[in-house]
Amino acid sequence: MEHEMEAAGLASGSGLTTGDHHPVNSGLPCANCGAIVEDRFCTTCGQLASDFHRPVWDLVMSSLADTFALDGRLWRSLPLLFFRPGRMTRNYLEGKRARYVPPFRMFLLASVVFFLTLFTLGDQLGWYHTFKINDMLEEGLDLGLDETSEPTPIVSEDRLAKIREQLDNADLNEEERLELQQTLNDAQHGITVQRILQDDGRINRDALYDEVNARLDENATVEQRQQAWRAADHAATVYENQDRYGARIREWAPRFSLMFMPILALMLTLLYAWHRSRYIYDHVITALHVQTFIYMTATVFLVVAAFRPSMTGWLVLFGVLTLIVYLYKQLRVTYGTGRIMAMLRTLILLFSSFIVLIILLALLIAVSFALT
Repeated sequence: MEHEMEAAGLASGSGLTTGDHHPVNSGLPCANCGAIVEDRFCTTCGQLASDFHRPVWDLVMSSLADTFALDGRLWRSLPLLFFRPGRMTRNYLEGKRARYVPPFRMFLLASVVFFLTLFTLGDQLGWYHTFKINDMLEEGLDLGLDETSEPTPIVSEDRLAKIREQLDNADLNEEERLELQQTLNDAQHGITVQRILQDDGRINRDALYDEVNARLDENATVEQRQQAWRAADHAATVYENQDRYGARIREWAPRFSLMFMPILALMLTLLYAWHRSRYIYDHVITALHVQTFIYMTATVFLVVAAFRPSMTGWLVLFGVLTLIVYLYKQLRVTYGTGRIMAMLRTLILLFSSFIVLIILLALLIAVSFALT
C-alpha cells in the first residue's frame, strides 16, 4: 500500500505544476498526433512538446524543479482552505474553478502526505512497537459455534492477578465489585495463555486444541468442532505474527479512510435533501474540501506531537474544537445556512461521523485479523 500511496502522491502532485521546467520544441509536429505545436502544449491532444532524450542530470533537475515549483493555484487554495472555511468551496461551485487546485487532486495528495507522515513517524518513534492484540483476545474469541455461544477469552496470568488485585480494593462500591467479579469469572473460564504458550513465544497447537475441546459442548457436531479449531488456530497465528497483523492494519487503513469521503458526501446529501438547488456534486466537493482540511491539519498535529509528546492531549482537544468550528463555518458559507441550523447540522454530522468511524475501525480490525 505504501507504493500505491507514493504513486498516487506523485500523480496528484504532477497536476499542481505548469511544466515550465521542461524545454520544448515549439513549431515542430507533435510526436503524439502530428499536429504543429505552436507553444508548449499541443492544442490537439494536449501533450507537452518536450524531448525527454536528454542527459540524466538534466532530467533529474527538471523533475525536481517540476516537483517543488508548484504553480499559483496551490497558494491560492491553501489559505482559503485553512483560514476561510467554505469560501473556496462556494467559489468552486459557482464556477470559479481554474484558480484553485482540483478538489480530488488536493484531497488525494493530502491523504498521501498524511499517511506517509503517520507511518514514517510511527516507525521511527516506535509507535507501533507496543501494538498488541492481547486486549482483543481478552474480550473473547468467537469459536463460531452458534449465535448463542459466548466468546472464549484468552487471558494471561498477569491479567488475572490484576483483576484480583482490583477486587481487593476496599473503595469499590457494590456495582463495581459485581462487575469485576463477573469479569474474573469469565476470564477464569477462558484459556490461559501460559497453558498454551511455548518458550519460543509460539502457541502449542496441541495444548490449544485440548483447551478448545474442553470448552466445547459434548453434543457439538464435527463441523462445529472443526470451525472452533480453525478459529483458534487463526487466532494463534495472529498472536504469533503480530507485526504482520500491524502491517495489515497499516495497509488497509488508508483504504478505509478514503471510504469515509463518499459517506460524508452522503450524509451532507441527507442533511440538505430538501434543498432542490443543491446537487450531489456540491456535497462531494464539500466533503473533499473538509476531509482535505482534516488530513492536512492532522499531519501538522502529528509532526508537533512527534517532537513534543507532552502536548498530545492538548493537540487532541484543540483538534476537536477546531473541527467543530470549521464544520460550522463550512456549512454556513458553502450552503448559506443560518446559525442555528448550521450548528444543529454540525452536531448531527459530528455524531454520525463518529458512529461511522467506529464501524470503519471495527471493519478495519476484522479485515486485518482475517488477512493475517
